Amino acid sequence: MSNKPTVFLSGPMRGLSREVSLGWRKQAEELLKDKFVTMHALRGREDHETIPDSRAAIARDKSDILKADILLVNDLFENASMIGTAMETIFAWEAHKIVIIFGEAHVQDYWLNYHAHMRCTSLEEACEILNTLFC
Repeated sequence: MSNKPTVFLSGPMRGLSREVSLGWRKQAEELLKDKFVTMHALRGREDHETIPDSRAAIARDKSDILKADILLVNDLFENASMIGTAMETIFAWEAHKIVIIFGEAHVQDYWLNYHAHMRCTSLEEACEILNTLFC
């Protein structure tokens, strides 16, 4: 078991290819690997869907968010559905987790902005802040 803090990687999946959904998560894992453990909704589902019921997927995500110290939220994709991501953001906020959003696709979204501790423009900037301030 690691003593490193845990970051849950939150971001849209509906409207994006699996390759795109996984791509930024893999990049985040690489940028954070020295100081953090990462988890994400596609864990164990990288190649194809393995959870037979969407309710089970949400139950696992909520459990993962409760175990995490920080929620890192991707807001780079204008045309992707942010419904689940917004729900994860609010859930994390209400569980007193640190919430950091990167990207500006929905920069005017009152709900996302209210339930975030900060917003960065890029994944690299967000990971630099995590590696500097929250490890």
